[in-house]
Amino acid sequence: MKHIGIIAEYNPFHNGHSYQINEIKKIFPDKDIIICMSGDYVQRGEPAVFPKALRTKCALSGGADLVIELPENFASASSEHFAAAGVITLASTGIIDTLCFGAECDDINKLIKLSEFFISEPDNYKHHLRNNLSNGLSYPKARAAAIHTCFPNDDFDELLRHPNNILAIDYIKAIIRYDLPIKPYIIKRTSDNHGLLDTDGNLCSSSALRHAMQEYGNNIHNLSCEITSECNNNENLNIKDNSTDINNILKRNIPENIYNIIKESPYGKPIFFEDFYPYLQYRLMTDNNMLTGYHEITEELSNRINNINILPDTFHEFTDILSGKQITHARIRRAMLNVILSRTKDNMKSSDIRNMINYIRILGVRKQSTHLIKEMGAAASLPIINKTTKALSNLPADASSQFEKSIADSIIYRQVFYNKYGIIIPTDYEQSVIIQ
Repeated sequence: MKHIGIIAEYNPFHNGHSYQINEIKKIFPDKDIIICMSGDYVQRGEPAVFPKALRTKCALSGGADLVIELPENFASASSEHFAAAGVITLASTGIIDTLCFGAECDDINKLIKLSEFFISEPDNYKHHLRNNLSNGLSYPKARAAAIHTCFPNDDFDELLRHPNNILAIDYIKAIIRYDLPIKPYIIKRTSDNHGLLDTDGNLCSSSALRHAMQEYGNNIHNLSCEITSECNNNENLNIKDNSTDINNILKRNIPENIYNIIKESPYGKPIFFEDFYPYLQYRLMTDNNMLTGYHEITEELSNRINNINILPDTFHEFTDILSGKQITHARIRRAMLNVILSRTKDNMKSSDIRNMINYIRILGVRKQSTHLIKEMGAAASLPIINKTTKALSNLPADASSQFEKSIADSIIYRQVFYNKYGIIIPTDYEQSVIIQ
């Protein structure tokens, strides 16, 4: 029997994720759930709010049977590359036949039609897209307008206003483009709150939870806090006066067993890009003549950076200075993370993502689901890393290089965490596969 795959970040795991997994268990009661999860860095171009080992424990406690790592170099890539890497990694296990994902649109035929259209990119569409970009529209708006021109009688442009629909299309594009034996399946989202910062109620977005942690304290172990005038003036954040204790916000929006895991863990303390900003400032000042060598840094973005007389003291202000119609905050974050992690254009230049995914790394498994590791061992098309201490001796050269780079990226996360909290996270070599 083959199983269900989910591509996730769980940044952090919340009630919406729990709902998705529970729905999948109802629909596919005889199948196990395998999560391909981002490691220490996520698609928004940021460090994960909690270390990957802790988020793995949350995933397993939330109903996942097996957790594997989404390749580090794609975990913080564009939506298209993030999705493709996740789908290819799941397919390479040999034991996945269905990919489940959340989307605002539950019409799979519409999503497939758009996916096929974006793969073929007809000349008419490309012409309108170029014109819209040259007229000053941002890429998302230019794409939506071009789609409306090509499909004036459909609601495709409205569909593209929802980020989960876009990610769903990218998943389906990867399945079609690489001819993978996987069926896409939509779990319709019950709310359209992606990216919203409202923490009222019990089904807020991951963005809202991260924002609340950053605004109201850095440690959920002791986060009773006072509302500052600055927070009171934040129109995007809607937190009632009686809910300003971050613990109350998290308790409402995170399943109780997951909340307890985070609260009781010494590593349940959030990390943000601001904590990495000193590293970025150093790299920008010392590599200012070589910035275009980093992945996703264009000459225009490099010039904007070099035109800054002195770097601002906060990362938020820095991204505000650089952002504009043609460059989003998310794209800036991803580019700057590439600088910190030394991801160059040469590192990412392969035209086929499959050539850059060289192993499957297991992060965690439920005790009653260890049979999945045996199934995967018999069916996988890539080497499987179960014990990190033996990885380098068992991997071919390309895979060893990729694995060592992933370890190096995690070391930076580990150092930043120690600098902030004085707590040492186990290294990847010290952290064994989590079994619970």
